[in-house]
Amino acid sequence: MSVKAPVRVSFNARVLTQRACFLRIKAGGLKVSCQAFSLQYESAHEGTGIGLGFTCAKRSFKTGVAANRARRRLKAAWQACAIKAPQGFNYVVVGKLPVLTIEFKYLVRDMEGALAKVAALDQTA
Repeated sequence: MSVKAPVRVSFNARVLTQRACFLRIKAGGLKVSCQAFSLQYESAHEGTGIGLGFTCAKRSFKTGVAANRARRRLKAAWQACAIKAPQGFNYVVVGKLPVLTIEFKYLVRDMEGALAKVAALDQTA
């Protein structure tokens, strides 16, 4: 039996764990929607760096096992393109049901596209 290493979120990301942070970003932040997830973000109040949180509701995925699998897939997709994420933002990745069935390469492509939209909006502001 082999033991899998834990998925690392990012090399320089603060993990958002408090519900208040998630709600603040949802209420006052911006959103980029994709097929398998929504990327919500706001400017970080703590300065530079990245704040990062993932959420997949058990209510949406019907079981906790499916929600955890979806969260792991989203974390892996983030890790694959974390270097492209603009600094100085807090991000919340909200999983949708298709995250379980979409091919991983398309999930990564959508994540890169969402981060590119954030970067483009950051340049215009």
